[in-house]
Amino acid sequence: MKKHILFTLSFLSLLGLASCASTPKQSEAFSTEESYGSAYDYNSEVSIPEPTEISVPSVEGDFALTTADGTFTEEGGIYTITAGGTYALQGALQGQILIAAGEEDEVVLELNGASISYDQDSPIKAISADKVEISAKKNTGNEIHDLRSPKTVDDSTKGEGAIHAKCDLKLKGAGTLIVTGDYNNAVHTTKDLTIQKLSLKATGYNNALKGKASVTIASGIVQAYAKTGNGIKTDDTDLSAKGKQRGSIAIQGGEVYVDSLHDGLDAAYDLIVEEAAAGTPTTLVVKTGKKSSFYSSSFSADSEKGLKAANEIAIRGGTIGLSCSDDAVHANYGDAIASRGTGLGNITIDGGLIQIASGDDGLHADKTLTINGGKLVVTGAVEGLEGSDILITGGESYVYGSDDGVNAANKDFSSHSFTMTGGYLDIAIDGNDVDGIDSNGDFTLSGGTIVTRGAPGTMLNRMSTGLDVDGTSSMSGGTLIAFNGLESAPSTSSSIYYASTSSSSQGNPWGRPGPGGGGGSQSSLALEAGQYHLSGEGIDVSFVNDYRYGSFLIYSSAMVQGASYALSRGDSAVLSWTQSSRSVTIS
Repeated sequence: MKKHILFTLSFLSLLGLASCASTPKQSEAFSTEESYGSAYDYNSEVSIPEPTEISVPSVEGDFALTTADGTFTEEGGIYTITAGGTYALQGALQGQILIAAGEEDEVVLELNGASISYDQDSPIKAISADKVEISAKKNTGNEIHDLRSPKTVDDSTKGEGAIHAKCDLKLKGAGTLIVTGDYNNAVHTTKDLTIQKLSLKATGYNNALKGKASVTIASGIVQAYAKTGNGIKTDDTDLSAKGKQRGSIAIQGGEVYVDSLHDGLDAAYDLIVEEAAAGTPTTLVVKTGKKSSFYSSSFSADSEKGLKAANEIAIRGGTIGLSCSDDAVHANYGDAIASRGTGLGNITIDGGLIQIASGDDGLHADKTLTINGGKLVVTGAVEGLEGSDILITGGESYVYGSDDGVNAANKDFSSHSFTMTGGYLDIAIDGNDVDGIDSNGDFTLSGGTIVTRGAPGTMLNRMSTGLDVDGTSSMSGGTLIAFNGLESAPSTSSSIYYASTSSSSQGNPWGRPGPGGGGGSQSSLALEAGQYHLSGEGIDVSFVNDYRYGSFLIYSSAMVQGASYALSRGDSAVLSWTQSSRSVTIS
């Protein structure tokens, strides 16, 4: 089942940055190679190499700040900008750019090969302005370095990042910018942070990128490194004076690489990944916790999630790779949201290619997990998909779990459900007392195709089956294929046909009576690992079994009475039958 995706980060667009002679073009950030294997640790089949490092040549020459339409003063290496306008910066400065403009002023800093470092406060600090824009000009390399020792106590008089702003902040340009924050964060604003087109490397002792009100990456190449904190973070959840909701993170385009000890992306409200503009592809790669370059046993990370939001997560497009010690994608229910009370805890997948290796859950929605489209590959997780309610209407999902593959459960809610109306879901597990699908409430299948498996082996494991349902289990359409039985056979409408290798070899001896639910003897059938194809009138399904199984069954509204069907491994048919009645035992 598991299509093990080997992440091969090319980051071809980062090559050649050291010279800063030209700005590289956007390109696909990593390619995928499919292979098949056997049991493995939670992410041993996933390799995310470091991207080519963004670097710039040493900046030499005296520092110069010039403007045609603004005003500034200079004293002791501190350049204070006092009015809106465009300011050109070039050369090396050991000092500070302090922006103290009017509350309605917009200040633009054009970096033309500038290096700014300071050991007393933030090298670039905006204490008053309406907006600040920092633009790295084409064919230039620029560096901002906060040289202070790591923060130990709060000091409101000091800036929190190498770039610190108390206003909306935009980083842009066709050049390269390296920002290093040895004190706390690399980039910090109390308002909205936007990144566009820029080639940016941001390394923070704590967080790499923090926009308390919002963070938006529209395009460009962004590498965010967080040594002890989060890669990208927001804080506020109230409404702005114009009624805009604060606290969201939006990845809308570009190549984004996040390597953080704690959470990769931590949104105080919503988290959105999409391809917002035609021709602007999105690539997002995240490493956290033990998979981070900064992991050390001396640090205790309470949360090492890949994508985390206090309200909702929406993935609408893009190519996403997540290698995380904790949940790869996680939406909280009940977190305090200033504008609306508490968070909803929902995850919605509408598109994109998402590849996950997780030390805990692959996707975890405290409330509702919805998959409407896209391709999801969970190559390793404890529980692959988890939510109080799980709804699948489309897309392709390939899920491996060392515990349940799919689990509809949450102790904070009294009712749970798994519902599928369309799409493709392929599940494998490997463990004892685990199930392919485990619904702590109801199971409803009305469309789409499910391939699910109990624990591998030819001895039926009565504590592990393809489907376990605590509530009502029903099927009115679609196709359900199971290996090593079902603990909870669905009640079916008259349109559903059924076939199995033997009624006595299906499922849990303690299971419900009826096809696939009762019986109790072990099976001598050996369905070896390999590439399988199930075919016949109305049925055409291909999948991979990584393990050996002892039984097979199918429920389907697509099968036709009187038609012949075959299950093949490679070029060899291993099972065949004629659907002579609504229920058939395959001999």
